[in-house]
Amino acid sequence: MTASKKQVLLKVVCLVVALVLAGIAGYSFYDQRHYKETVVVSDALTDVRWLSDYVPMLKGTYGDTPIFVFDSGVEGGSCLYVGGTHPYEPATSLSAYILMENIQVEKGVVYVIPQASFSATTLGVQGNAYPSYYTVETEWGEAKYKIGERNTNPLDQWPDNFTYINYPSGQSQAYNDLRNLNRCYPGRLDGTFTERVAYAIMEFIRTEEIDISIDCHEASIMYPVVGTYVAHQNAENIAMMASMDLTGSGTFDMKYEASPNSLKGFTHREWGDYSDTLAILMETPEPFIDRIVGPITEDLMMTGKDLFLSFAGDKGLTYVQYDEENDYSWPMEVRVGRHLTGAMKCLEYLPQFYPEKEVIATWPSYDELVEQGCGAFLHDPSTADPAQVYEVYCERFEYKGKPASAEEETVEPEASAEVEPSEEPTVEPTEEPVEEATEAPTEEPTEAPTAEPTEAPTEKPTEAPTDEPAEEEPVEAQSEAEPTDDAEPTAAA
Repeated sequence: MTASKKQVLLKVVCLVVALVLAGIAGYSFYDQRHYKETVVVSDALTDVRWLSDYVPMLKGTYGDTPIFVFDSGVEGGSCLYVGGTHPYEPATSLSAYILMENIQVEKGVVYVIPQASFSATTLGVQGNAYPSYYTVETEWGEAKYKIGERNTNPLDQWPDNFTYINYPSGQSQAYNDLRNLNRCYPGRLDGTFTERVAYAIMEFIRTEEIDISIDCHEASIMYPVVGTYVAHQNAENIAMMASMDLTGSGTFDMKYEASPNSLKGFTHREWGDYSDTLAILMETPEPFIDRIVGPITEDLMMTGKDLFLSFAGDKGLTYVQYDEENDYSWPMEVRVGRHLTGAMKCLEYLPQFYPEKEVIATWPSYDELVEQGCGAFLHDPSTADPAQVYEVYCERFEYKGKPASAEEETVEPEASAEVEPSEEPTVEPTEEPVEEATEAPTEEPTEAPTAEPTEAPTEKPTEAPTDEPAEEEPVEAQSEAEPTDDAEPTAAA
């Protein structure tokens, strides 16, 4: 084989290898972008809404995300539980799924957004060989979930500016926070993709008049605010009482910190400033995102065990206790349990300060999660009622909830019947004001000005044209009435 042929063969081989690697990488990106997480919702589900219901421009984009509604039908308060603000903190969305699969509501209504920053779920963490998925072992098999990014996917928002100025505070922040949902509140309609998502969540909170909103997060164990409630001043009493209860009872240590007024763009700040909701953020420890860890693997995500973190914990360099005994390696079930019980404790203290806003609900507790594991509370989609199985993804799906009853189907005829009574009351009211209104003003005003002007022009002009046009007057009246036919359908619509 000649040297030239060898070079050609080498180039062909390199090209084939490059195409194979590109195909593998492309498939990985595509799969993460379109993977659908499955959830078997509780029979307490009453409705599924979307962010695009509140900001229509998000429809059909990766900024749209479902909102699951669990309404007891009993008057009370309302609670919003948010996971996935930062999808590389997956215990937040998993806790939302476990809540959704097991919740029962006795009073009030609970809203759940499992993936607030859906765009960020469609991209894995770049660098350090982060895994794209993790699995939870169950009795029926493995449940698979995504490990997303912290920020909006560049496919949905690009390029980034060199600086980020928060709206409307004007505060200058890190440039990459332009794609960080928890730096873009209260958002704006004419802003970036991420700002529009933030605005939609704010609009949902305002429209539904949410009484208490809980945003779930995870943090490095070397981050000062880890294992902490961060609350707006309007919710500080609730957060402090919940913190003291959890810590004092020995359930688990939970600190409290007031939301700094100087930090803008955060949920615990802007939700409370730009709506009437009681805004609370929760942080649980996540060793997976610590910078000093060894291999970043799925096992690290699920167990939290790492040699380097153990050394740091022994030296007292962490802000929470860390060891591989007594669940202080922070495995997934511990973190999920802290979110669920931390939120429940806030609901328990809510009526002490706002009795009219009471929400009574149940879902798995911290002790149950630690004892049984996350898999014990996830249901098999293959054997569940198809009406309770949902795939969480960006595109709108058909609501598969319970069919409307016969009574609910009669709502429209009853609504149309309400139009008929309006015809009866208008007969009498219009007769009385018309007689008085026309008689009083026309007697005096017309006599004065018409005495001279009307005598001259009316004698000749009126006699000639009034013979035929008078017969055409009904036609003109008919033409004027034609638009009312269009008005009736629109009113009905």
